[in-house]
Amino acid sequence: MKKNFKNPKNREKKNMSRTISGIFLLGNSLFLFLSFFSFLFHWKNDQSQLDKLFDKEIRTENLLGKIGAILSHYFIYCGIGISAFFFPLLLFITGFIILFEGKFLRNKYPSIICQLLFFSIWIPITFYLILPKNGILSGIFGFEIGNFLISLFGKVGLGILVLTSIILYSIMIFRIPTPKLKNGIKKKIQYVHEDMGWIIQLWKLLKNFFNDKKTDLSIDHPTFFEKKEIKSINPPILSSSKNDDCLSSEKDLENNKKKIIHLLNYYKIAVDKIKATIGPTITLYEIVPQVGVRISKIKNLEKEIALNLSALSIRIIAPIPGKGSVGIEIPNNKRSIVYMKNILDSEENFKKSHKMELPISLGKTVFNEIFMIDLAKMPHLLIAGSTGQGKSVGINAMIVFLLYKKKPEDLKFILIDPKKVELSIYKKISKSYFALLPHSTNPIITNIHEVKNILNSLCKEMENRYSLLEKAMVRNIQEYNGKYEKKYHLPYIILIIDEFADLSFSFKKKQIEIYITRLAQLARAVGIHLIIATQRPSVDVITGIIKSNFTARIAFRVSSKIDSITILDCIGAEKLIGKGDLLFSNQNELIRLQGPFIDLSDIQKIVDFYGKKAFQKNGYFFLPEPDDNQYE
Repeated sequence: MKKNFKNPKNREKKNMSRTISGIFLLGNSLFLFLSFFSFLFHWKNDQSQLDKLFDKEIRTENLLGKIGAILSHYFIYCGIGISAFFFPLLLFITGFIILFEGKFLRNKYPSIICQLLFFSIWIPITFYLILPKNGILSGIFGFEIGNFLISLFGKVGLGILVLTSIILYSIMIFRIPTPKLKNGIKKKIQYVHEDMGWIIQLWKLLKNFFNDKKTDLSIDHPTFFEKKEIKSINPPILSSSKNDDCLSSEKDLENNKKKIIHLLNYYKIAVDKIKATIGPTITLYEIVPQVGVRISKIKNLEKEIALNLSALSIRIIAPIPGKGSVGIEIPNNKRSIVYMKNILDSEENFKKSHKMELPISLGKTVFNEIFMIDLAKMPHLLIAGSTGQGKSVGINAMIVFLLYKKKPEDLKFILIDPKKVELSIYKKISKSYFALLPHSTNPIITNIHEVKNILNSLCKEMENRYSLLEKAMVRNIQEYNGKYEKKYHLPYIILIIDEFADLSFSFKKKQIEIYITRLAQLARAVGIHLIIATQRPSVDVITGIIKSNFTARIAFRVSSKIDSITILDCIGAEKLIGKGDLLFSNQNELIRLQGPFIDLSDIQKIVDFYGKKAFQKNGYFFLPEPDDNQYE
């Protein structure tokens, strides 16, 4: 048998020729690129020197001299315009493949040639259509072909042809599927519609103002607070993102599915079905195990699944309530922000909130659905989470949402801020939207020693309201306002405490807890609701009495399982990933959400708007004088 051995000399000659060819092409690509680049700045001065190539006294300004000026002239001006830069690019890629044997570029080489060819034709024609007087962008090629096509189709027709060609090219190159293309077009139309809606409405209002001199942008304007108009004229327009979809790819989803199935099979756990749902923060993988599989076996593999998927943390829901499946929540590689504006402007928000008394959006679910609650039905809310996990942003989002939905005469806030800085931004709207103590100098309670008085006064307000309900023979605030709307209107009062732990340790015999418990037990019917937040979710702060009266709870990320159990009566909050990632619990229902984000500058815009004189016609809302002996 003969054995084939490569001749070392032939191999050496081949390597030498490859090296020489590669370096030659790379050198030429650099030469052409520099001459083309220099031509963009000096072509006007060099044009007049081209016919005097061999005159020693003539010097060109091109970086590569006369040869560079001539090559640039014929490639760019007399050729294909700015697309000439594709030539040095092509030489560079070819030289790189020859010199370094780049397998990736070699496989892509035919595709690169086709793409460069397409753009070498498309770019000159497009530049001639847009900037016909700039010859170096389109070149003579673009000028001649562009003129010919304009004579056939006209300028508008050529514009349509150019636009259509780049769309078709993009679809073929990037392999955009039809459903994705349709959804993209729908979203663009929706965004244009939303952006134009408020402009049209503003134009109508200004037109009426200058024509009739009667239009008033105050709260008395009949359509200003109507829920049907909220989408188009809610002032101001807030910051948002046009692309808030999660960027997880189908390839990543399929890889994770295969890894999960492979791991479960390794531990002899048979799976009938697995599907993935992408949310703003996490992706939920729903597993339907075969009959007979013990759910605890999957639950016990939590760490192994996290390791196999290279995830920072995962959360297993075994089983998912109401479904015959097990859920595995895995953080997205790139999370998307849920902007407050996108929630306020959505049709989904209108449909869910228009029947609610005190609507609040807590964000979006893993299924990208807006999640709404009615505070009037909760009727109180307990919020806990470690520092920097989104608690303060969540409270601000709740306040802003209520400002957008309710008139000043329907809603009053009492803000208690022991930190003194978190809620100070709302001082400007105190006259229109706050409930105050008589003779109060500070609308936001920052002094811990004033807290007892404000809670005492609020309890007296509650009892006074119950007296009114008894005389009117009605059961709650809704029935009372419906019966005596014109005589005496009772606004909802929302008490917000930003750091409850600072208060609970500041008074003897837990006086604060006595007031909070009293309000939590009785205040619902008369329209007084509590939102209490703390970053210290310990059992001496969130006591059993507090928990029993706050069935609706929100947990942001906490540091331990014990803290999670203290808030939610179950583990899970310690596995959240921060930045607004939260768990909402109400009557044994646990839902994971991504809270809405609102920037501080946007809050300032809103406060400035609602702080205008137009919203302060009703004056201050004063609570009764506190009684020092009450509930002592």
